[in-house]
Amino acid sequence: MDGAPEDLEASILLDSDDARPGHPVDSEISQNAGRSATAHTPQSSGTHPPASHTYPVTVEDEEDVDEGGLPKQAWIEDYPGEAGATRTRTKPSFASNYKFYKKIDALPGAGAGWKVEVLDAVGDKLGEDGRPCTERVELWQRDVVDCVREIIGNPLFRDCIRYSPERQYTDEEGKTHQYGNMWTGNWWWDTKLPSGATVAPLILASDKTTLSRMSGDKSAWPVYLTVGNVDKAERRKPSSHATVLLGYLPVAKLECFSEKRRALEGYRLFHRCMKKLLEPLLEAGVDGVLMTCADGFIRRVYPILAAYIADHPEQCLVAACQENHCPKCPVAPNKRGDPAHLPLRDPGRVLDALNVRPGGHGKNSEFSGLRDVNPFWAGLPHANIFSALTPDLLHQLHKGVFKDHLVSWATKAMEGGADEVDRQFKAMPQHADLRHFKNGISLVSQWTGTEFRHMQKTFLGVVAGAADERVTLAVRAVLDFIYLAHFEVHTDASLDALNQAWLDFHEYKSVFIELEIREHFNFPKGHSMQHYEPSIRAVGTADGYSTEHPERLHIDFAKLAYSASNKQSSYVQQMTRWLERQDAVCHFQRYLTWARCTQPAGETTSSTSTSANPLPRTASTSGSRFTPGQTEAGGGSVDQPSESLPVDDDEDLDAWKDGYRIAKTPAFPSLTIERIETDFGATSFKATLTEYLKKLALGNSRRLALASTPLHPLTRISAYKQAKVRLPLVCQVSQTAPIDTIHATPQSHSSHTQPLRPYTPARMSTVVARDPSVPDHARRAFSPARPLAGLRIGRVHLIFNLPTVYDARSLGITGPLAYVEWFTPLHVRDSTTGMYVVSPSTRQRQRNCSIIPLSDILRTCHLIPVWGRQIKRRVVAGDPLDNLNGRFFINPYLRHHDFVLFRYLGSIT
Repeated sequence: MDGAPEDLEASILLDSDDARPGHPVDSEISQNAGRSATAHTPQSSGTHPPASHTYPVTVEDEEDVDEGGLPKQAWIEDYPGEAGATRTRTKPSFASNYKFYKKIDALPGAGAGWKVEVLDAVGDKLGEDGRPCTERVELWQRDVVDCVREIIGNPLFRDCIRYSPERQYTDEEGKTHQYGNMWTGNWWWDTKLPSGATVAPLILASDKTTLSRMSGDKSAWPVYLTVGNVDKAERRKPSSHATVLLGYLPVAKLECFSEKRRALEGYRLFHRCMKKLLEPLLEAGVDGVLMTCADGFIRRVYPILAAYIADHPEQCLVAACQENHCPKCPVAPNKRGDPAHLPLRDPGRVLDALNVRPGGHGKNSEFSGLRDVNPFWAGLPHANIFSALTPDLLHQLHKGVFKDHLVSWATKAMEGGADEVDRQFKAMPQHADLRHFKNGISLVSQWTGTEFRHMQKTFLGVVAGAADERVTLAVRAVLDFIYLAHFEVHTDASLDALNQAWLDFHEYKSVFIELEIREHFNFPKGHSMQHYEPSIRAVGTADGYSTEHPERLHIDFAKLAYSASNKQSSYVQQMTRWLERQDAVCHFQRYLTWARCTQPAGETTSSTSTSANPLPRTASTSGSRFTPGQTEAGGGSVDQPSESLPVDDDEDLDAWKDGYRIAKTPAFPSLTIERIETDFGATSFKATLTEYLKKLALGNSRRLALASTPLHPLTRISAYKQAKVRLPLVCQVSQTAPIDTIHATPQSHSSHTQPLRPYTPARMSTVVARDPSVPDHARRAFSPARPLAGLRIGRVHLIFNLPTVYDARSLGITGPLAYVEWFTPLHVRDSTTGMYVVSPSTRQRQRNCSIIPLSDILRTCHLIPVWGRQIKRRVVAGDPLDNLNGRFFINPYLRHHDFVLFRYLGSIT
């Protein structure tokens, strides 16, 4: 990488004494310009910098009292040192914004620079002079090849980048294919290039966004670029800068055209600008370009368009078709509701049809609905735009199929309609991972992706029993499809389950026609579900191509940049200038990070910057490797690390060595038995504790004597508000282990000491725990064929330490205990919803309770009451979980982890 320039006024070159570790730095660039380095740059070559480049700290002594004689900063004496930290003023090396920006401008460039191309649109309307009206638009762009070079050569991506495709399997025989990142899909394998070639699969994304706030009509149309060589988990992080801004498309009103032609000319302008943006690919995709990669090797890289992320209107714009047609396949508009797999459009045949006569085809022709444009993807080597259009989880599934259609249909099909849906959402038991719609859903005025997801978690329980059975089955099929589509790793089995969920929806959707809720299902977002499975097999799982990522990038590349401009007519030019400076700072920070990582112990960065960074080597890209049962790699691999799950450090492992984490000091250090039984609801605490201790005695007379010690009413017991457990690592839904919180907090009221304290209801978590009635060896053995064997649902009322009157060590108790009220075993599964059904477990008409080690609790869960046709009004006022006669669904949609445990594993075995 390029180093910092030698003649920087900023203090990035320090004296040799100041370069020692731990020595304070005299001066620094402000945070906006990047952190200063406590090391020499490569250009210094170990020599001392000129004295003029060192700026000592000046401490000004100021009187620390005001005019009235009171101290200005009385708290400053709490900080040690000759002069408090607040008295120390570091003089920056710049005196104005102008000089500050000059320092940033002196930093080395980050690669691809900005350039503007002015285009003139000649309209069909005539001006006052009788000549055609014209409109001038600007296309701001960067070189696409230089952008690819910037990403693929970033040394920080060394451990998360691939240069060749891989075939991954879940079994030793290599029969079950596994799909995840782009390099595991079939597209890369099917791309035919010369031997030794390295493919850089380009992923483009474009989305128009509004810049003005409150008033104004300023907009931007960014085009983003990343490459499929980088791991999708790294690509999705905005802070990793694995996705770069390729250009700004012009947002033109085109008032020089008549209203009849204005829309078509807008489509033509889009394709004309995109063609100019991607013009360097015409040569680079055929001949390849030598690039220095993140591992230091030089490869001949072929940048090829592989994926395009966009919502449905923009997908139709890219595919040059009307919005009432599918942008991927030639299905007729009135046949989109049929479950038929059609082949994708052929780019060659589409281009031939456009060249002949775009609007001259019949309504039932596969070329009907094409727009009269010159597509930008015509001529791009090895590119098929119709296979490149990827699934859109947010707009197609969450907002489209679920919120805009399914919720409306199911609500109309329910007895009681929207009022009944609101009542059930209001009465829904709460959970930390679930938004509680306290006013129902009909009054929510603005929906986002977060609200869609939270409504999906409980919607099946709301519909179950309140509508026709086929309505419930249709809702279940759609929810299963959405959760399966979110898998981060797919196998042949999970893709079969995805396809089956799609077929199930089409099997039961006719009920909405019978109920006169729908007349047809020819809407584009419902039809898009059929393209998910082929797309995942081609370019990897759908989570790597969500439109939520480019929408998040709008903040960094559009909205913040616009805020830094004067918001006048030249705002795009100012935005690009601001982005250049941000790129320069980011580039310099990357250099510092790389320099520190490659610095041997005991040496400064300046001495290692020339020796630790070897000259680029030419890599042989013709080798391949294959590990039976794991991964088969294609050409272009050089010492690539195998994919592995995150490994925790020793400190983190120690914190979770018991399977949980809990506070060092109990929140309730001195509880009485009476308060435990009344406030915490542990009504059988004394009897249950005695029973648990006698069970631990195991016939040992000494232990039995300890366990028989009676509890005095004044005995004090310490208890905790919550504990944290870590969910197991499930590759289908997460590459990191999520943290789950178990609550056991009583309700709180105002008191004489806190009269304004609001009422807080009790929070007692329902959990999945090991069943104490099952033998220990059967409880701890996990089998994917029987994932719930030895497990049971309970409700935690108290997390406590064993009272000090007992010798915990002699009884073999090494950690906190939990008082749990049990539900019935997991034996009953509802055939319509597919959810397990439980009810409170009783013994002699009392709640069946146990005390178990906290380590036996595996995770929390969520129970949905079985309301039936309509919710009972008297149940709404209290906690539904306290109803001894109630029945409850175990919610498999609470989290994706719960979906795998309660739904997916059981469906594939």
